[in-house]
Formats: sequence, C-alpha cells, structure tokens
Amino acid sequence: MSPIWIIVGGAVLALFIVNAVFAYRYRSRQMRSQGQEPPPFLVYLFFPRPLPSRVSVPRPVRIILGLIILSGGAFFLLIGFLLFTDRHAMQSQLVGSVVAVALLAALGATFAYVGFRLMSMVSDKEQLFGRKGKESDAA
Repeated sequence: MSPIWIIVGGAVLALFIVNAVFAYRYRSRQMRSQGQEPPPFLVYLFFPRPLPSRVSVPRPVRIILGLIILSGGAFFLLIGFLLFTDRHAMQSQLVGSVVAVALLAALGATFAYVGFRLMSMVSDKEQLFGRKGKESDAA
C-alpha cells in the first residue's frame, strides 16, 4: 500500500473527528441551554438522531434535480456504450470489459430511473420508490 494513501486516509479520518468534535460541542451547548442533558460523545457520533420522515421540496426544485440526475444517468449509459463499442477493450480483457460495461449500464439505468421518478412525482406525499400514484399512509 502506498504511503500517500495512508496519509490521505489519515487526513480524512482526522477531519472527520475534528468535525465531529465541533458539532458535538455546538449541539451539547445548545441542549444545555434548553435544559437538556446531551448524550455522550460516542453515542452522538455513531447513533445520531434520525432525520424527519418527510421533507417538503417544491416541484421546480424536484424537476431541476431530476434533470441533473437523469443527465448523469444518461452520461453513465453513454460511457458504458462507448466502452462496449471500443474494440481495444474487448480484445485485451473480455471479462473485465463486460463487467465494466454491465456495472456502468446498471448504474446509469438506476440514476436515470431515479431522475425520471423524481421529475414525475406529483406531490410530496408520494414515495420516491414505490408504485406511481399510490399515496403513502404514513404521513
């Protein structure tokens, strides 16, 4: 393993810990000012509070975000198609190129579906991954 990757990994880990310490200090001061007892640091770090189940997003933002994700999926599909048609990749390592094309195609199709589904959602009550038009009962 190259020493540069050890340095980069250590730097990322150090930044993660420093960020967590600052976030914990801010949150614990906020909780103490409200008269609550903050959780221990490791509990705060590894078991954060869950996000709210529903987040309201305006329709224009969903459409713009869906277009960006859809174009990313189309890009991955295009790269997979170009790899499939590249005769050098097919001649040198057939199994590796087939696996790369299959992974890129699956990734591109998944991104494209998420982008399309995000654009086709009518309301915030609709689930992103579920049957289209089916309203969620857990609101």
